[in-house]
Amino acid sequence: MEEERCTAAAADEIRRLPAEVNWEMLDKSRLFVLGTTLFSGVSVTLYPAVIVKTHLQVAPPPQAAAAIVRAILSHDSLRGFYMAAFEATKSSVGPAAVRLGVSEPAALAIASAAAGVSAAVAAQVVWTPVDVISQRL
Repeated sequence: MEEERCTAAAADEIRRLPAEVNWEMLDKSRLFVLGTTLFSGVSVTLYPAVIVKTHLQVAPPPQAAAAIVRAILSHDSLRGFYMAAFEATKSSVGPAAVRLGVSEPAALAIASAAAGVSAAVAAQVVWTPVDVISQRL
């Protein structure tokens, strides 16, 4: 009986939702925070698997995925799975912003944003051609 009431309440809630959601109706702060968090979480979770897959595709057969993971970790450590552009940009933009007179917390925020952009651009410069080639093959 309780389950039927919960199901009916959920159905009523769905019926009250608008048929179309437009930009003005969205809570942008939640959208940006949740969108960024979810996208980053998915990227961090899946990127190492993509790196291993790419190594397996270009390695002479037969190669085990575990051997590829060990080789990447021993040669590049955990940073080998992620773009180095993030750290390089962050470490150069932060001090430059402080030298320009920006407060340290603001400089950190600017450096983090610039690092995220540069890492995304670097990833796309590498990822998009690799993805196109691998899908065409």
